[in-house]
Amino acid sequence: MIAIVLALGAAFGWGASDFIGGMKSRRVPLLSVLMISQATALGLLAVVTAARGAGVPEPAALGWAAAAGLAETLAVAALYRGLAVGTISIVAAVAATAPMVPLLTGLVLGEVPGRIQLAGLVFAVLGLVVASAQGRGGSAGRVLPSVGYGALAAVGFGLFFLAMDTASAHDIGWSLFAARLTAVLAIGAVVLATRHRIAVPTKEIPGIALVGVLIVAADALYATASTLGVVGVVSVLGALHTLVTMALARLFLGERLARTQRAGVATALLGVLAISAG
Repeated sequence: MIAIVLALGAAFGWGASDFIGGMKSRRVPLLSVLMISQATALGLLAVVTAARGAGVPEPAALGWAAAAGLAETLAVAALYRGLAVGTISIVAAVAATAPMVPLLTGLVLGEVPGRIQLAGLVFAVLGLVVASAQGRGGSAGRVLPSVGYGALAAVGFGLFFLAMDTASAHDIGWSLFAARLTAVLAIGAVVLATRHRIAVPTKEIPGIALVGVLIVAADALYATASTLGVVGVVSVLGALHTLVTMALARLFLGERLARTQRAGVATALLGVLAISAG
């Protein structure tokens, strides 16, 4: 029960941070949003790690944490870009299929999923196809990027679920710090390579920094939940952060989908839940 509550808390934190980050990316360059939010998160984790005084875990654990950091960076970058240029509800629904990655990874490794999980996989794919429909008066200029960036985010988050589950089994605090440090270094490398100038209006900085705070809180809740509960269930509950993002888009932006797209979103989410139930 505790793992479920923690995973749902992580979902709320990620959902809120995704929405805020996506909205900021409409007004501020993506690299600037990523650098400020991730640097804020790294600063918080550095303080917490130093205060804990725990010994550095084995290199293998840090390696998995670094992999998790790279995967999450890819996912967040794709998600923010999708939320900035596409339809939020579609991007969020596609990104919610992240649990398909652990399931498919298990298939490759010889793990045979149950019938419910296989049915969930079919529903998830079917839902994505239907949600991708343009609908009456729809625009491929928004639908296609929504699906593409959402799919890239799903892959990134799915890999993050797998890597962080392994890394957090050794030490949650160090795993989160190593993952965030890797993310900041990766973003910094891109900033230097592209000669991007981090120039953000002062009024935008608090909101972008809040994204980093929410990410740290959500990551900590998820990492703890993954050590207390079954990773398959925890990962799906964590993936429900997209529902929070969709709800905020409806509440603050009045975003509406065509009837067929709403059906596709519902079908995809049903598939995600079936994968968890299996």
